[in-house]
Amino acid sequence: MDYDSLKDELLSIADTGLKYAASLDKSAEFEVFLFVQSDIEAGINQGVVTAKDGIVMGNAVRAARGKKVGFACGSGIDAERVRLSADEAFGIANSIDVEDERFEGFCDSGASGKEGNFAKEILELGTEELLRSCEEIIKEAQSVDERAKIISADASASWGGYAVANTRGLLLGTSYGDNGCSANVQAIEGDERKGAFEFDVTRERVFETSGLGKKAAEEAVALLGAKKLDLTTKMQTIWTPVPASLYVMSSLGQSVLGQPVVEGISPLCDRIGDRIAHEGLTVVDDGQKPSGLGTNAIDHEGNAQRRNPIIEKGVLKGFLFNTYFGRAFGVDSTGNCGRGSSPFGGSTPYESTPGVAPKWFEVSPGKSSEEDLISSVDEKAIMVKGFPLGIFHTNVSTGEFSIVAGEAYLVEKGEVKHPVQPVSIAGSFYDGFKNLTGIGNDVLPMPWGVESPALAIDGFSIVG
Repeated sequence: MDYDSLKDELLSIADTGLKYAASLDKSAEFEVFLFVQSDIEAGINQGVVTAKDGIVMGNAVRAARGKKVGFACGSGIDAERVRLSADEAFGIANSIDVEDERFEGFCDSGASGKEGNFAKEILELGTEELLRSCEEIIKEAQSVDERAKIISADASASWGGYAVANTRGLLLGTSYGDNGCSANVQAIEGDERKGAFEFDVTRERVFETSGLGKKAAEEAVALLGAKKLDLTTKMQTIWTPVPASLYVMSSLGQSVLGQPVVEGISPLCDRIGDRIAHEGLTVVDDGQKPSGLGTNAIDHEGNAQRRNPIIEKGVLKGFLFNTYFGRAFGVDSTGNCGRGSSPFGGSTPYESTPGVAPKWFEVSPGKSSEEDLISSVDEKAIMVKGFPLGIFHTNVSTGEFSIVAGEAYLVEKGEVKHPVQPVSIAGSFYDGFKNLTGIGNDVLPMPWGVESPALAIDGFSIVG
């Protein structure tokens, strides 16, 4: 399939498939979902080269007789494949005895949103170009320090689209694409090994490799010589943009979703209008930001994606819903239906029933540089970098967490002193939002659907 004609082809097939499904029973409801994605990936890991170039195509059909809903999916998007899924979904809806009391039909027909920006140059990338980019990253990292021993690089480019049609008159589609690259470096000295990574991901241009290998190698080497903290106390922490983005996604990115809100599991479910965070914190889920990797004209059931305020100057403003959980909560969908979605990829969309997912979380920047956040530390603080272990092992109902920061530094009296051996950090995400002492101005977009500045937070328990 060609990118320029992809959406029109998907809409045509979805319309044909829906007409067949509707002919099975005029009193039943049907929904057809078609998905196509082209993925090109390449990597070099310790001299081992890997490359992949392929297209995933699939369809999913939901059939509803009253409150009995059947789901079926299959690979391929041709008319015959869609008919097979329609027959199977309809058969399931007829054969089951269990009713879903919350189900009130599929997405209503409505307006479409806007697609995100997309640089057509991304379509020209192939495995050879991606491998050359990986070689450039590795060569750059190798030139930094002989202690940068284990170096790997990855690059990828993807484009695709999906279409949704249902018997409520909806027939809409969208297309998208992006590309990115990353550098991963392990520095080794004696028995000590430290790692760091850098990346560039975008949908508006071809990714840039320059500086990634150098930066990752310098960070990995800087982490060598880590000292024991030898301290158990409560103190300030500074979360640089990568761990700060994970902090936001593992807390708000879970507790503002429709299912835990409707089921009363989220600690925020009855707190709309309450101040739940420092007044400097504003968080939006923007499914229409032109540069956002999650921006599409429609979500995975056909609702227009939109901009949804979550927290505004510390006050909780809203939750994220698909049609199913929105109706259960008594509100409209916010355009946040996702199929198989998670911050790190999830399952193939056509193989999953609709759920609720953030599209593009934005944490508004503050006025402080990273240097400002460091210099504001009067006594001691821990500066966290990289991926904290256990960050997503969170109790959604309480927000309690316990993580291990393997890439961390001691900050004392306004200066970064030295790297520290892994430290445990524990507390409540929601107490942390209230105890913000600073918000950086260094917003960085992440591959996992969020952009965040650094966050300085007081009062977490530290064990080193």
